[in-house]
Amino acid sequence: MLMRLFKLFALTLPLSAICGCGTLQGSKLVAPESFGLISIAPDVYIETNADSATRAKLLEAVERAREAVRETYGSVISHPIVNACVSESCYVKFGGRGSIAKVYFDRILLSPRGLNWHFLAHEWSHAEMRTRLAFWAWWWRLPQWFDEGVAVTVSQAPEHSEDHWNYLLSHNIPYPTTEELHALRSLRDWNKALDHYGEKNNTERRAKGEVEIRPVYTAAGHEVRLWLAKVGTTGLLQVIENLNGGEKFEDAYHDAKTAVESSHLQLR
Repeated sequence: MLMRLFKLFALTLPLSAICGCGTLQGSKLVAPESFGLISIAPDVYIETNADSATRAKLLEAVERAREAVRETYGSVISHPIVNACVSESCYVKFGGRGSIAKVYFDRILLSPRGLNWHFLAHEWSHAEMRTRLAFWAWWWRLPQWFDEGVAVTVSQAPEHSEDHWNYLLSHNIPYPTTEELHALRSLRDWNKALDHYGEKNNTERRAKGEVEIRPVYTAAGHEVRLWLAKVGTTGLLQVIENLNGGEKFEDAYHDAKTAVESSHLQLR
């Protein structure tokens, strides 16, 4: 146990300088039972005061999320450990301030507001992507917008759906252009865009009874959803393989589409 804790601490320490203290707090998830969670299935933990209905709901969400990841990636090779909080104080204790769900490498953390398969599948997609990519390829070559766009597509969350995209269009709500979206390479870039397009103001909107908007996540999902409709799982896996081989992301992204289009022409 001490060795596992040291390993996760060693991995999260460099990230803490970028992401803040929440990443270090997430290292507690190496030993969730020492911090108020209880195991209800292999690799599934929930806050000890969760009732039986909530526990059953979480187990159902795990299975549905796993299937959603499989539908997009073709298979599931990641084995994330799911940790669910039923109180906000629990979520904050593990570093979950200001979010609904998080993933720390192979540890998924769900807030009380994220106890459904959509948010679980979103975080699981991040874990799957990181498992399939070499660390340096994930760290240096995978842009944040694409990682989030794939996760949005996998999750099928109503908040980031094509219906919400159409709502943004019909109400003339600003959203990042394709060029702006592709420039969101780092987490810092992504967070700046969330601020710029007002996505971090949804708590205030909710309090006023206004409609919440998510222009950045929805734009990323729209872009990737259209791309995946053309290239499918084959194209996604090809991008991952090419990134691991050292190719730049934009080249890998466009090459996948070109390869699929060429194969379709050859079949005619």
